[in-house]
This record gives sequence, structure tokens and C-alpha cells, in this order.
Amino acid sequence: MIHLVCPNPALDRTLLVEQIEKNIPLRPSEVREYPGGKSFNVAYALKENGESDYVIHTILGGRIGQYIQDLNADKGNALQVVENSQNTRTCNIYVETETGDVTLFYEKGLDLTADLLAQFTRQLEDSLSDGDWLVFSGSLMKGMPDDYIQQLIDRHPGVHTIVDTSGAALRAAYQSRPSLVKINNEELKDIYPELDENSPEQILAILKEKTPHENMIVTMGAKGSLAKIGERFFRVAPLRVEALNPIASGDFYLGVLVKGLSRQEAPELYLREAAAFSAANCLQYFPEVDKGQYQDLLEKVTLEEV
Repeated sequence: MIHLVCPNPALDRTLLVEQIEKNIPLRPSEVREYPGGKSFNVAYALKENGESDYVIHTILGGRIGQYIQDLNADKGNALQVVENSQNTRTCNIYVETETGDVTLFYEKGLDLTADLLAQFTRQLEDSLSDGDWLVFSGSLMKGMPDDYIQQLIDRHPGVHTIVDTSGAALRAAYQSRPSLVKINNEELKDIYPELDENSPEQILAILKEKTPHENMIVTMGAKGSLAKIGERFFRVAPLRVEALNPIASGDFYLGVLVKGLSRQEAPELYLREAAAFSAANCLQYFPEVDKGQYQDLLEKVTLEEV
């Protein structure tokens, strides 16, 4: 079972407008609403790539929370919900079709009390079994201790934990032994301050000589990505696309990695698939992937063992 941790979800509304102008009514050409939060995006990538053995752990409340559950029913994701009296937040993503700019309005999340966090954590831990996969994507929400992920890793050594976060939470989790760490080059520099984060050669040297983890992936933007998978090391060249909306691409990338690792697939397969699936999302205005575009991009992915 794959467990996706999403205590701070949202109703995501993506609105297409020609261009944002001040002091006049703006009339979107299209509006779509989705269950939001990084784990819901990871779940989309899992489902679209044939994985169904997963559950999203979340906190929902109020009319927006109920609406998210209604939308999720159409998506077919399994949920474990902690009910809360606070109304779940809404996030608005404005995409300007003339300029390509994306403007984000993200509401403040719920107030996470100690009791609510304890209830969420208890429900999450009660569902874990040895051999399961536990996925943390994005920043910890306000109210969670910096070592929250580290605590769970240490209490459940038989669970495979995947960490895609930043800041103090990343530094704490890095001291334990997650099954996969996925970060970008700037986040790696936060752990190794002496690093030149713009040097793929230095990043590869850290992966080979310093990182204690079995699996680690460092994305480098326009320079592609580097991966340590067991005792093997890979470089994936970047795919050049004209992005319409890059929101959710990193989550889609992570979802394909989770699928590949949990199924014990060859890294050459899931690293290529993750790069193509992530890039294909950039070709859409909404967080989704066209299968034809994905297959075209998959044929263009360049991967080498280094």
C-alpha cells in the first residue's frame, strides 16, 4: 500500500484568462476545479500509470471540504479523512493565455491544533504496515514540528518513506534513512553548504561520495536531473517544451517515481517515464497529461549511466 500524506488540502481552481488587467472585470474562458494539494497530484500520476493500491490521508472540513470529497469521488482516489470544523481553503491559479504567465492565490490553511495533529497522526500510523510506502510531498504545514517526518521514519523502520520537502523538515528527515530523497539542487546546497549548486559535476560527486541514502534524486531545472539508485548513478537530460502551465509537474514526476520504486521496476524505466510524464503536464493548461504527448516525449528522453 502507498500512503500519501496531505494534511493541508485545498480546492484548486484553475482559471484561463487572456491577460490580467487591473480595475476591469476579467472573464475567464474556462474554469476547472480539482481536489488540490500535492498528494492529490501524486495520486493522479499513480492512477494514470496503472497504480491503484494507494490512499490519501487528509483533513477536510466545511462545505469546501465536502465539495472536495465529491470531486474526489469522480477521481476514484481512496481517502482517509479526519473531519474538521474549519472550512478547507481554496487556491486560485490564473493562467494568462496571451503571456504564458501564471499567478497563484493560495489561501491560508487550517489552524492545526495539537489535538487535530494527534488525531491525524494516529489515524495515519494505525494504517501503516511493514513493507508499505509512505510519501511526503511538499512543505510541512504550519503546526507540524520540523522533525515530524523524521519521527515517523524512526518509529516505522519497516515502512519505505519517500521525502520530497525542504528547509528544516528536509534537514531533519535527512538524518534518518528514508527510502528515497527527491530534492532540487538548491535544497541540496541547504544540506551541503560548500556545494556549487549550479555544477552537475559537484552534485554527482556528492551523490557518489557523501549521501548516505540508498536512493536520491536531484533535479537541476534546465540541466536535467541526477539520480543515485542503489549503487548505480544516472543522468537524465532535460526535455525542452513550450510550457503552458508547469503547476503540478514536480508532483507528477514524484508519482511516477513512487510507482516505479514500489513495483521494483528498473530505474532506467521509471526515470525516463517520470521525466516524460512531468514534461507532458507542462503542455496542458490544467493538471493532466495527454497520453499521445506523453508517448512522444518518452521517446525523446535521454538517460545515461554515469
